[in-house]
Amino acid sequence: MSLKKICILLLSASVSFIQLIYAQSTTVEGYIRDKGTNEPIPFVHILFKGTQTGTTTDTSGYFTTTINSNSIKEDSLIISSLGYTTTKVNFKINQHQKIDIQIIPEFFQLQEFVVRPGENPAWRVLRKVNDNKRNNNPDFKTNYYCEEYSKIRFDLNHFTEKIKKNILVRPFDFIWNNVDTTSDGITYLPVLVVEKMVEHFYQQSPKEKRDFINAVNTTGLEGPKIMKFVEDLYQAPNFYNNYVTILDKSFPSPLNDNYKSNYKFYLTDSTGTATNKTYKITFLPKQKRELAFIGEMLIDSGEAALKEITVRFDIMANVNFVRSYWIKQTYSKVNHQHWMLTQSDVLGDFTVIENSSDLTGFFGRKNSGFIHYKIDTILPQKVFKGTSIVVESDSSKNKSNDYWTKSRHFELSKEDKGVFKMADSLKKDPRFILRKKIIVGAATGYYPVCSVDIGDIFSFYSYNNIEQSRIKFGFRTNDKWSIPLFLSTYVAYGTYDEKWKYKVNAEYSFNKSKLIKTKLGVFYRNDISQLSRSFNNIELDHVLSSFIQVGNNNASKNYAQDFNLYVENGWTTGFASRLNYFYNITAPTKDVFFVSRNLAGNSIIQNNYYASGFDLTLKYSWQNKKVNGNFYNKEDFKNAFRKYPDIALQFKIADKSVGSELNFRKIKLSLKQQIRTQKLGYFKYYIEAGKTFNTVPYPYLDMPFANQLVMMDEYAFNLMNFLEYVSDQYVSVHLEQHIEGLLLDRIPFINKLKWRNFLFAKAYAGSLSMQNNQSIYLFPEKVSTLHEPYYEVGFGIENIFKFARVDFIWRLTDTSKPDVYYFIVKPSFRFSF
Repeated sequence: MSLKKICILLLSASVSFIQLIYAQSTTVEGYIRDKGTNEPIPFVHILFKGTQTGTTTDTSGYFTTTINSNSIKEDSLIISSLGYTTTKVNFKINQHQKIDIQIIPEFFQLQEFVVRPGENPAWRVLRKVNDNKRNNNPDFKTNYYCEEYSKIRFDLNHFTEKIKKNILVRPFDFIWNNVDTTSDGITYLPVLVVEKMVEHFYQQSPKEKRDFINAVNTTGLEGPKIMKFVEDLYQAPNFYNNYVTILDKSFPSPLNDNYKSNYKFYLTDSTGTATNKTYKITFLPKQKRELAFIGEMLIDSGEAALKEITVRFDIMANVNFVRSYWIKQTYSKVNHQHWMLTQSDVLGDFTVIENSSDLTGFFGRKNSGFIHYKIDTILPQKVFKGTSIVVESDSSKNKSNDYWTKSRHFELSKEDKGVFKMADSLKKDPRFILRKKIIVGAATGYYPVCSVDIGDIFSFYSYNNIEQSRIKFGFRTNDKWSIPLFLSTYVAYGTYDEKWKYKVNAEYSFNKSKLIKTKLGVFYRNDISQLSRSFNNIELDHVLSSFIQVGNNNASKNYAQDFNLYVENGWTTGFASRLNYFYNITAPTKDVFFVSRNLAGNSIIQNNYYASGFDLTLKYSWQNKKVNGNFYNKEDFKNAFRKYPDIALQFKIADKSVGSELNFRKIKLSLKQQIRTQKLGYFKYYIEAGKTFNTVPYPYLDMPFANQLVMMDEYAFNLMNFLEYVSDQYVSVHLEQHIEGLLLDRIPFINKLKWRNFLFAKAYAGSLSMQNNQSIYLFPEKVSTLHEPYYEVGFGIENIFKFARVDFIWRLTDTSKPDVYYFIVKPSFRFSF
């Protein structure tokens, strides 16, 4: 046979084989759109009916999915998305076809409404509701009491056979025994159940609110991130207020005093008699992609009271990790007089990885019942004592099964009970325990081993100009430690400076089981520190610091020995104090010198400076149960909306009478707050002021926080060099206005990225008194004082890929100095809704 004939036969066989393959598979692709608005809908579930095969639409509403034709049970696709009517669409088997699909919102279709001349009839109803808010809003009651039982369940959803083969879950076949399927054909696996019993007390004057958590039952796969979702689901928004907060975002209520500004309203139905009607009003946002709801509500005509409200928002709203979010609240008459919330249901469809067909997210479900109302009665005033709004009983997590059986307002479902069984099996499985430890170690830097955590893993090795290669090992105790004594230690060695470094910290907590704690602590550290480095920056010996530093900043580093002996007291929720004895020795690193003048005016080099004395720190942070007495506590600076500003005040004194080389006094004060500005997003500020009294060497002067890392530091000046300026009195101001998606959501194509923008300005005004400007202590080269305030301004884009932020920063002061930049772009990373 000739070579030509062989080639023809091979080509024919290949074509036949390809045709056979295609003949055995079916592919469907297309776009899914809203039938009313024709907008593409992302994250819609598409499933071949009767199978586990399917996909989700991407951010443009596009999908494509393929199935082996032999696996097809029926020639139809099931199209489902929270807030839309489930749709069935037919397709042709053994073909590759394109189908464009429109699905119908559950609440309404826009084309059903006919606009007639005159006032919108829905406005007349809403005007009456607003006029009667004082009668119907629970917050205007003299007082009330009720009991709440709530159950939250999280289900992993929309996963395929591929996820079952993942190395993390492959050994645990038994967890799939609890898999179920919704009526829409979406597979889900319940993994967490949280139950709570809460007593609510409220009085209007003086306005006080207390929530007593009497019992908590958590079963399943809990973790810090998923428990944050749990806490967010516990919110029961009051729609009588102008704005409601959901997932840290401010949404205008459909009962807002300026209801016409945010929504389009349609009176879609009325039932009942002429004197006792119930109106159904449907609403949708005036602007696409705004933080606003789609929904409907039932209004009692006689008392203009809310009887029921159902709202939802979806991926089109600029909220991260949410495909759709649905809330339904039911109000009932209590004592034949007061309309009060009696049932609240929430269903959230959260996405973990967008545009992924494998394990893309989870359902969060909450069901709450409110019973035993007492309204406008005499409440015991002792319940309002103290400052904690939420008080959890010491025995809340120790309730018996009999207690829960008697207390639940509704029975556990089969799926709920499956979580209990699965959790019991996982807790005993050593393979699961190992995987959990590895994940914890990767996320926190500390690997748990019995009652201690080994770490910080990310600082076991690092590199810097002083030590070059640095090796470190440490550990700390964890919650399994049987006594109320926290221990933390590490040892490190620098291969170039050939010095050992170490730290030991021990803290004993009295009244461990109570919210208000007294602590006695001792701290000793002998290591390298960096002057003017922000408390908010990554650690100096973090492995990333080896790669992301800009410029030479050795002069700002020194060897420091710090000893602290302190007693700390938490007086009440959010208020703490710390009295501390300190002893500090500061010595220069290689090629850095501490120079001073003697009485004859000659320069002398000193080996070190040392100071000892006392400092007192007072801190207030409204409803912050984790506040401590450390003036700069990184945990305090995580984004949180509080009613009042966080305040920190510190007095410090060093005196020769307690073994100090130096005599000085210091005082500093800080204020910090993050404030919702409704549709404009939120505003945050940080203000700090301080003064140093007496003559001190430069390491003990005040220095603005600088940042020479390529990563942005929110609480530092990002175009200022380390140890560039010193002062002995100063005021520092940081301002940021986060506009969220208000502007970028109105730009076509850009709005699909869900980017958000913000503006910021920072200023530092500092001066140096005559006694420190002409003192016997000399400054290193390039260290100077400020003759005018230092400014940085700029803007930024955040929520890039849901976690990245980019700042465009301009320096406005001393821009002609050598070795400084007047403009820079810096990234940072943080997850948020």
